[in-house]
Amino acid sequence: MQNPFQVAEKAKSIAEHISIIRDYQQTGLFDRPKALEIYKKFNLENADYCVLMNTTAAATNSSIQIDSASDKIIVENLKRQALWVVGEEPLTCKEIII
Repeated sequence: MQNPFQVAEKAKSIAEHISIIRDYQQTGLFDRPKALEIYKKFNLENADYCVLMNTTAAATNSSIQIDSASDKIIVENLKRQALWVVGEEPLTCKEIII
């Protein structure tokens, strides 16, 4: 059985991801500091995801510093994180373009 606190924290994290992604996709507005904070916090709390992404980046020679990434790349990374947790269907129901 999962810890209810962990479930609530993941739901909060994904809600934050969705809010930033939708704002960017629908209005072009982007809270870069908040997005980077959420991105980095997710990576710290999800070591298995972080290892997979770092390994993929090293294998494809596509590693970059997230702080210097474009807004679009940060949004794409937030989408990947959200997909990692919830899968594609719930995001498309929230009108997130995958």
